[in-house]
Amino acid sequence: MKKKILITYAMYGNGHRAVAEYIEKYFKKQDPELEILAIDLLKYSMPVLGTLSQKITDFFLLKFPAGWSTIYNVFDHKISSEVASYMSSGLFRNKRMKKVITDFDPDMTISTHFFGSSLIELYNRKGYTNCKLITVVTDYEAHSLWLKGYKDEEAIIVGDKDEVKYLVKKGVDPKIIKPLGIPIHPVSSNNFDPKDAIKKYGFSGNRPICLFFGGGGNGGVLSLPYIKEVIKSNLNIDFIYVAGKNQNSKAKVDAWIEEQGAKNIVTLGYVNNVPELLQMCDFVVSKPGGAQTTESLYFKKPIIMINCSGGQEVGNYKYFERNGYGRRFRFPFTFMNFMKEISKHPKTLDKMRKNMEKNKSEKAMSKLYDIAIKALKK
Repeated sequence: MKKKILITYAMYGNGHRAVAEYIEKYFKKQDPELEILAIDLLKYSMPVLGTLSQKITDFFLLKFPAGWSTIYNVFDHKISSEVASYMSSGLFRNKRMKKVITDFDPDMTISTHFFGSSLIELYNRKGYTNCKLITVVTDYEAHSLWLKGYKDEEAIIVGDKDEVKYLVKKGVDPKIIKPLGIPIHPVSSNNFDPKDAIKKYGFSGNRPICLFFGGGGNGGVLSLPYIKEVIKSNLNIDFIYVAGKNQNSKAKVDAWIEEQGAKNIVTLGYVNNVPELLQMCDFVVSKPGGAQTTESLYFKKPIIMINCSGGQEVGNYKYFERNGYGRRFRFPFTFMNFMKEISKHPKTLDKMRKNMEKNKSEKAMSKLYDIAIKALKK
């Protein structure tokens, strides 16, 4: 009989979905016989409340990071997280959600958002489901909300070995904490050649190439002061600016490029070839989201972090700075000082790159797969 794996995520930002999609693709490739269903929990939430919660979260993440950090810290305690978990799970305690999950009847759930872990823990307890549960923490800091179902979980996957001590103090059995790294598995097309790609974008390959993630949605606005300074400075660096779905940001950047006559920057909108772009670049500029930073780490590309949204992203940038994988800058002028240093001395990035080479988190996905298959055979 085919084994069924449910993968749950929630579209509060793109990171939870990105990791879920990586897991789905990898597992299907390894065993086409697995029956896998990946769902965005917000699609099955209470119609008005689910949309409202997403908009409120996006507002704090993009417009009021300090406020988001305050909320994040207030609920990072046992009692407050229990209250928050109960209230938030009310978004999903409805017939639509119950039907889609019980009709699928999973043997295992892999959750990349704590709402999924809380929900399956509840469904298992009430007898709606009888499935094994694995939680994948998609940032480099495990908030208390991730721990709702830890007593019944096969494993909690975390990105940083330092999280083990923290989780043990929270009461988690150290045997189930797996500091594998955040599991991703980027794949390029079979005929991809970085040298050809560099020529395709009009670069000589003689200068460092920076992949600059502008941030989709309203987040793209926050990157504009940084990229504007880059365009004005005529650095000895070639740039690929990815605006995502934010066409207004792309239009502004294109106008500044024309105004300044800049020849060292290419702008892109929404892209689906991030693994290829990461292979051809030398370093990355991005906000410190869990998936974005992990993709950079996977390809051993030093990351310059801007526009921190607070909360979990604080843990992310601290992890990368602590391990010497990148630098975080709060203001355009300090950011530009460092970019000028790279422009004059490209070897400035060598130490970060060597530190990344020591990290083996690119094996996280295969290790997660082994853990899941072993649990399914029990």
